[in-house]
Amino acid sequence: GDQDLLKALERLWDNMTTRKMYVSGGIGSRYDHESFGKDYELPNARAYAETCAAIGSVMWNWRMLMLDGDARYGDLMELTLYNAVLPGLSLDGQSYFYQNPLADDGQHRRQPWFGVACCPPNIARLLASLPGYFYSISEEGIWAHLYADSTADIRLGEEHTIQLKQRTGYPWEEDITIEVEGEGDFALMLRVPSWCEKGCEITVNGETFEDHASSGSYAEIRRTWQPGDAVHLKLPMPVRRIECNPRVVENREQVALMRGPLLYCLEQVDNTDLDLRDVVLPDEATFSVRFRPELLGGVAALSAQAGVIEPDNGWDNRLYRTVHYHVGEPQVRGMEITAVPYYGWANREAGAMQVWLRRR
Repeated sequence: GDQDLLKALERLWDNMTTRKMYVSGGIGSRYDHESFGKDYELPNARAYAETCAAIGSVMWNWRMLMLDGDARYGDLMELTLYNAVLPGLSLDGQSYFYQNPLADDGQHRRQPWFGVACCPPNIARLLASLPGYFYSISEEGIWAHLYADSTADIRLGEEHTIQLKQRTGYPWEEDITIEVEGEGDFALMLRVPSWCEKGCEITVNGETFEDHASSGSYAEIRRTWQPGDAVHLKLPMPVRRIECNPRVVENREQVALMRGPLLYCLEQVDNTDLDLRDVVLPDEATFSVRFRPELLGGVAALSAQAGVIEPDNGWDNRLYRTVHYHVGEPQVRGMEITAVPYYGWANREAGAMQVWLRRR
């Protein structure tokens, strides 16, 4: 019955997330039949990763979340919204991506419309319904799934309307304050994202909330609430290097960059005078994070010192050669690279883009 159905859904979800999903949360690796492809088949430049498929994933994860309150569904909903749905829309709201590749030579650009026009209205529908994904209620109380500067009026039972005000610069800043206007005995369940690997800090009216909430779960703050109570949630956001299962051959010995819920990429317009394929990110590289209000509508950009290693000249006019052990050391140029959020790519002049970077 229902349990068998739930087990089948969980098997499908596990297969998708552990073998068939891009680091962006995008799904569908084949243009052929708009299909998933085989396990670990995740080409970057030829990724289909249709915007509509990402929206379908958000809707599916929301329904799974409503079934059992498991934070992993909330986590994937957030990852997908920021990094697989949002790239489908230009920053000015006028053009759309059908496919969302993770590498490009500058030819893939958003279009104002499509002959098969599912993506534009689907994005419009999702963005219009987005407020409905922030909170839900259960017998325990109120669940907060997503974070953004916002106000919500939530009916709890027959007699209570609770107003929650979120004050935050998320996803750029790690501090979230939730003001509770209303009273009653209930729990406020706050999602602590799985990317928050070092844990989080929670205070209620300035006092530390001791029940340790591990990443990838909901912190349960149960109390008798009074108007004016404030919960403060701090989610540390170091730059994280993400590696891929080695069975995804194309991503071997490479890393992707994330900070908070956001995936980053390199764009040619920020990294002139080099071929993005030649960038090598040393393991010891340190990142600086700077919020740049003038860039892409205001984003936190990452920068680091990296190497640029061009193929040795023994490769001139050659695609293959017998392995040479003494072709000399490759020339390494030191260079500062700049990474921007992947959702904002292809909004400026056309040029190459890359999510996965070689490591050394």
